[in-house]
Amino acid sequence: MAKPPALVLSSGGLHSLVVAGIASRDTRIAMLHIRDGRTTAQQASLAFERQAGHFKPFRQWSIDGAFLRQMSLPVETAGLVTSTSSDPYGPLIPAREMTLLALAAGFARQIKASAIFWGAHFDPKSTDALARNIEMVQIVNQLLETSMGEPTLTVRTPLMGLEDSQVLELGYQMGVPFADSWTCQMPGDHPCMACPACSRRTRGFRAAQLTDPLVTAKR
Repeated sequence: MAKPPALVLSSGGLHSLVVAGIASRDTRIAMLHIRDGRTTAQQASLAFERQAGHFKPFRQWSIDGAFLRQMSLPVETAGLVTSTSSDPYGPLIPAREMTLLALAAGFARQIKASAIFWGAHFDPKSTDALARNIEMVQIVNQLLETSMGEPTLTVRTPLMGLEDSQVLELGYQMGVPFADSWTCQMPGDHPCMACPACSRRTRGFRAAQLTDPLVTAKR
């Protein structure tokens, strides 16, 4: 029996890598990367291309989404930005996740996909953020059902609520290429290993008792 098509919304990051591995087990995947104008856009795009080379999706797109930065709140009025994601200023963009998922839905509809796999991840200790995003995904799915009709299209977030070490252990079990992901908040040929995102990645690999190939390569 042929696998049903699905779309993976990929940032080129670690969680996108693992969620692509999950999606490819039971579906025939296409991959979408939105170049959202972040400081490390070039590194993220290269990581996406490497991940696509590994998973070999039947379709792939890398589209310009730099317009998202035009919606960004001014840093000086938004308060202290403390993010451990690869895009530290992403939280300053209102409705960012809704916009990304709306774009993904259009491409998913084009390939008649029944699911969008999204690597959204919030530590279970961040209970408020986790609850808000679970509710947001439920609302998005209701909107998709209303606007798309048949076949039903749903957003799936298999990493939501897992600890970083659990995500890495899952990726290790599937044999995903961790070296083909970009986490660092700083542009460059190699991750800085000092920014909040790199520090979080290091803690995750340490907790999972795994070796990060990016650290090995830097040496």
